[in-house]
Amino acid sequence: MAKKILSIEAGRWWTKVVLTEPYKRNAIIDDLFYFRTPLRAVEDGYVRDRDRFVKALKDELIKRQINERNVIFTLGSTKIITRDVIIPMVKDKQLPGVVETQAKETFPMDITTYSIAYKKMGEVTVNNTRSLRLLLIAVPDNLMNNYMSVASAAGLNLESFEYIGNSGVSFALSHYNTDGVVVQLEENVTIVSIISGKRLMFQRVAPNGYGSTMDAIMEHSVLGVNDDQQAYDFLTQHNVLTKKPRLSEILTEEDEKRQADLEEAYEDIKEALHYHVRVAVTAIEYYSSQSGKNLFGVIRLVGDGSRIKGLDKLFADAVNMELRTEPAVSMVRRTKHAAMEDVEGVDFTSALGAAIAPLGLQPKDVIAKASKKTTLKPAYGALAASVLIGGALVFAGFFRFNQAALEHNRLTARIAELSYIQKVYDENTAVKNEANQYKMFDYLTVTDNEQLGDLIAGLEQQLPSTTVIESLVTSGSQVTMNLVSPDEMTTAQLLWNLYEIPFITNASVPDMTKVEDEAGNVSWNYTVIVNYLPLAEEPVVETPAPAEGAAEGTDAEAGGETVNE
Repeated sequence: MAKKILSIEAGRWWTKVVLTEPYKRNAIIDDLFYFRTPLRAVEDGYVRDRDRFVKALKDELIKRQINERNVIFTLGSTKIITRDVIIPMVKDKQLPGVVETQAKETFPMDITTYSIAYKKMGEVTVNNTRSLRLLLIAVPDNLMNNYMSVASAAGLNLESFEYIGNSGVSFALSHYNTDGVVVQLEENVTIVSIISGKRLMFQRVAPNGYGSTMDAIMEHSVLGVNDDQQAYDFLTQHNVLTKKPRLSEILTEEDEKRQADLEEAYEDIKEALHYHVRVAVTAIEYYSSQSGKNLFGVIRLVGDGSRIKGLDKLFADAVNMELRTEPAVSMVRRTKHAAMEDVEGVDFTSALGAAIAPLGLQPKDVIAKASKKTTLKPAYGALAASVLIGGALVFAGFFRFNQAALEHNRLTARIAELSYIQKVYDENTAVKNEANQYKMFDYLTVTDNEQLGDLIAGLEQQLPSTTVIESLVTSGSQVTMNLVSPDEMTTAQLLWNLYEIPFITNASVPDMTKVEDEAGNVSWNYTVIVNYLPLAEEPVVETPAPAEGAAEGTDAEAGGETVNE
């Protein structure tokens, strides 16, 4: 019997489950279904209420008589960060070391609490040199540990983790025969992937999904929407993008104020939906400008958000490409049992793609345990062999002792011959200590505001054309800017663009004010606060040279410190 695996994607509103053969492009789907995630059990990809979520999952598996226990979890969270980088051409076995070094320089945070995965995006030529383009994916270890506890509580055997952006690309490469753009409209994020020649060429992740639109619906009481399911049904049944709201469609009482509230609600929803289109258009234009190529092919909408009524036409009007929205479940082979399930309510692209070519992410402690186990196997074998031949060695011990004594004398003489190395070591340490004084002087002269010129240049590139900076104040590592924009969504676009400036972080908007002048023109005044990333690190003070005769003990201690680091 072929091995089966559960592919599970836990979302804020729906949890999707696929039972299939793993690591096959055209595997037959044995079962697939979804169920409502318990209220507030999952937030931003994290399972916050493990007991209720596990009970709901186990109940569904029992109801469908699914006994398989191997599982892959697909992770989707705004805490997952991606960056595309270009590195020199290296062999595959050298990639992990290069990626680890590159990640420390690329991501604007301490990556010791993250696990880094990568995906190749083909070769590029930089300054007449062949280079390799990679997509780096940083996943918080605590997110994976969160799902480790879920798997344990549910009695599941965790095989690995998958990133929602990679699973969508895996499905696209397996089932789409044309190049183009795949736009994933997920709960927390909007992911734009550009595919050419059966390879991912570019991917952009925006930290807002269709969930923000659903929240906007529930904020307007005039719509009469009280929960997530009603909000999703509203989006899939009402075309707010082209239809003008009429009071009689939702409320029975004719009231001018309510009519105005209804129109305001529709405008807010339309603006939220236009955000996804802007993300896609910006990504496509950026890729075209960087690659120098015009993009051809098909643009596909996938993810639960692709079912929003009227959104396909909005994309078709904004992007000069053929648009397709085929449901993922219509493109896979299913057993009769799987075909009987009602699976038309949500999109299964990520859950289906996760079982095809997952990244194989694992928490650091799991990798460490596996490595330790692998290392110990030869030791156990050697121990067993030693027990078997120990008796024979006892008889030969006397002769080996004599040989060992001769070797000891030889090595002692050799150590005396190489004693000059201690002098070279002492001289090298003295030079390092002297150089360290200059490093410290250079460090102490660095100011936080040295990057102001680069910041202004970055703002000129990243600020939307309709945004105006009224003032800019720096204080230490913090920069405070007062800006004016014509609408709220431009502010969201600005925050996203600011993260393209590599030496700033922690962009936030502490306050925003709507202003209307005498002519009725509306604008938004708001404050943006960002922080510089540290420009320099404090130099490490070299330890003094060891005293003569203590070299052996000092070297051992230094080696121990290196391992701990």
